[in-house]
Amino acid sequence: MWTGAHTAVCRRYSDLIAVYQAADGETALLLRQTFLPLPEERGRWLADTRRVARAVINDLRAAGLIVPITVLQWRSARDAAYILRRWTCRYDGAPERCEQLTDIARTRLADEERSAAPPSALPGEPVAPDWQPPSRLRFVEWYRDMTASWLAVEPPLRRQLILCAHRWVVERVLIPMSRGELPATDDLQPTGRLSWMLVRTIPVEELELWKPWIRLVRADLQRALSWAPSKRSESWIRWLFLIPYSLPMSGRRRRPGDPRTAAASEG
Repeated sequence: MWTGAHTAVCRRYSDLIAVYQAADGETALLLRQTFLPLPEERGRWLADTRRVARAVINDLRAAGLIVPITVLQWRSARDAAYILRRWTCRYDGAPERCEQLTDIARTRLADEERSAAPPSALPGEPVAPDWQPPSRLRFVEWYRDMTASWLAVEPPLRRQLILCAHRWVVERVLIPMSRGELPATDDLQPTGRLSWMLVRTIPVEELELWKPWIRLVRADLQRALSWAPSKRSESWIRWLFLIPYSLPMSGRRRRPGDPRTAAASEG
């Protein structure tokens, strides 16, 4: 049975967003962390969710809640969506964040269900005139949910390049497709618009350092845009934005006095 003592425990944890409970007492914790960590962030995500969950569960047990307790971030998309929809909410510590995560869980389930369907078109097939973009509201909320990740990118120049690539995706892929037009794939040529946008963001002295990164971004976006229209789901749109974010800086500036730099200059 849920009591005021359990609510008091929940209020001590800023990373605990909400708590849901089934009719038989089984309890699910909704944490602040996203449902969809990037591959390179999954280790930290798992450590963070484990740390918070362990502390909350221990305190709830000490307060007398002796029932099975799970974490929604660790459940399947179907389980998470069901729990958020059907179980009773016992604690809601951050309604806005809870709403965001609920929408992410529903979108994740919808993406998985769509991806399980057999493809009905060939790669490279033109976009149908009646192609409709997935929910704009869901995408905007996802992008907002990722804002902290975009802005935490280091070094600052890499952050600027990622946001520049995002602008290209919006202007040259999503907007044309929403009008029934083809994405501007010519922009992905070595001398195309995307390269121009990225190059003009980079200081001249660092350009050689970033050229491999630009090539990888162009290649991965070309691969993504070759997908059939039937597979261009919300997950696919998010992938376009994650491509530049997922690629690390491809080179490293050598420090003055680096022995390798000295050897190269002497050679």
